[in-house]
Amino acid sequence: MGRDGDQARQLFGSWRETIAPIFDVRPLAGDWDAGFHAELDRHHLSTALVGRVATSAQHYERSESLIGAVGVDHLLIQRYEAGYTTLDLDGEEVHAGPGDVLVFDLSRPVRSHATDMRAVNLVLPRSLLALDAGSLDRVHGTVLSGASPLGSLAGDHLRSLLKAAPTLEPAAAPDIAKASAQLLSACLSPALMRESEAPATLTASVAIICRFIDRRIGDPALDARMLCSAFGLSRSALYRLFAPIGGVSDYIRQRRLARARLALNTSTRGRGGIGKIARQFGFSSDDAFSRAFKAQFGIAPRDVAHLRLSPSLEAGDGSLANWLRHLA
Repeated sequence: MGRDGDQARQLFGSWRETIAPIFDVRPLAGDWDAGFHAELDRHHLSTALVGRVATSAQHYERSESLIGAVGVDHLLIQRYEAGYTTLDLDGEEVHAGPGDVLVFDLSRPVRSHATDMRAVNLVLPRSLLALDAGSLDRVHGTVLSGASPLGSLAGDHLRSLLKAAPTLEPAAAPDIAKASAQLLSACLSPALMRESEAPATLTASVAIICRFIDRRIGDPALDARMLCSAFGLSRSALYRLFAPIGGVSDYIRQRRLARARLALNTSTRGRGGIGKIARQFGFSSDDAFSRAFKAQFGIAPRDVAHLRLSPSLEAGDGSLANWLRHLA
């Protein structure tokens, strides 16, 4: 192997460690080591990250175990500047190319492959999006065509945000992140509408109930009975509201696991730490929490600590892992 190949492999190793909190990557087959390149820059906007990425052709995967080990309750929104990508979403292929805006839900698994590409990235908390729970559940893999008015508007905003980010006053960053989330929500909402979707008044009700659930997520008594009492609903009416997103009990369980996953990634746990987190998020016992966590993410809670502290996920104070942990 020549010097260029050695350098390319060293660069790929560094790149793989850098991007490990988001994706596990591997090169596409062929003479990739003849000229591999990868660049990533990012700017911190309080609860959000904006930056640019440019890389050689690669496979990308975000597995359940990676989600469990480095969990963030965020969306990754990309505006493709050059190149093409193909996503495999449970057997369905989704394609994006230059000018298109593509959305990843980082709490969901995905596999994809991309040609040599450049893109603008924005990482936003799900909680900032002005979308109802059903729309948030469908946002993963959404593509806004760059040829459409809303896709063009969303893409232009991402590019402008990246241009302004280095000189933004820190005090303005939270409001800018919120405003960006509002604009992108407005652009995404029509693409997420379905003919079978409930009327606007019902989806608004679900959004209000979901915010209540997040506020009470640590209460062991949080269940359908509490929600019916709090909102004056019959049990059948509550079940109808949550049917499009898998049911109310499943939604509460998923939100508890998501919040517990973030706590596992951000806490410095001592003896009994996992049990404390289980109780904090409303699980009746350590065993019940461990079973539910492993069923959801394919990894036991006790193993998250080992992955969280592994060298591939800890590259120093400026690493992407630490940036994401700060967002969490």
